[in-house]
Amino acid sequence: MPIAVLRLSFALMALVVTFLALTPGPMGQVVESGPARHLLAFAALPVLSSLAWPQVKPIWQFLAFALFGAAIEIAQLLMNVGRLAEWDDWANDLIATAVALMLVAAGRTWLERQARLEAR
Repeated sequence: MPIAVLRLSFALMALVVTFLALTPGPMGQVVESGPARHLLAFAALPVLSSLAWPQVKPIWQFLAFALFGAAIEIAQLLMNVGRLAEWDDWANDLIATAVALMLVAAGRTWLERQARLEAR
């Protein structure tokens, strides 16, 4: 898939996640469970960003998603319209991001090994 399509997909997904995270009421709760919402978003976004920007080191991606998750919680705190800022949500974001990035790294290592074996 072309990099431009991956990057556009990432941007759209990040916008949707931000919108849903800051939207009060049922629309912001498309997935019923709060922890599940965070785990889905912060597992999918790092995988997509790793595909869209493969040259960016995982530590920088982790830091970017840590800031993104914290920004969402701070925005929810400041909004005062029915969304609650919970630092447990941020912890879920960090865990999901770390696991997703580790799986991407493992997948890349496996693919590189397969390519080396096939080259023999």
